[in-house]
Amino acid sequence: MFLTAGISGIIGLITITFRLPSSFLLRASPGSGPAGQGGGYIDPRFKRVLWYLIASSRGGVNRAKIIDMLNGRPANANQIASELKLDYKTVLHHLKVLTENGMIITENKEMYGATYFLTPLMEKNYASFQEILARVKKG
Repeated sequence: MFLTAGISGIIGLITITFRLPSSFLLRASPGSGPAGQGGGYIDPRFKRVLWYLIASSRGGVNRAKIIDMLNGRPANANQIASELKLDYKTVLHHLKVLTENGMIITENKEMYGATYFLTPLMEKNYASFQEILARVKKG
């Protein structure tokens, strides 16, 4: 139910799509977090999702590169693929996973040419992302 897999017989590739339970999914909402915690409050669920997306699942390195790139500026899938030297379809897959898990958003709902941005929640908690990335790189 939470993890689905499909096999493409033409090329022989295995594609795995992660679907986290709705309790894991995060959405940016104004005023989220306990009262009195201020801007420094980090939602532990957010860190758990980040750990899963970056450190605990296949493709986490590429997802981290995409998040890092989008922190600097918004971009579309083609720009991301070109800059990170990744296959366009691979980028589309990672963008879908990141969007479904509330890390990035797009203003344009059409696939081609859609520009992606970090969600306000991801921007607010970018330091947590950097911390997780540093720990993953450390080993």
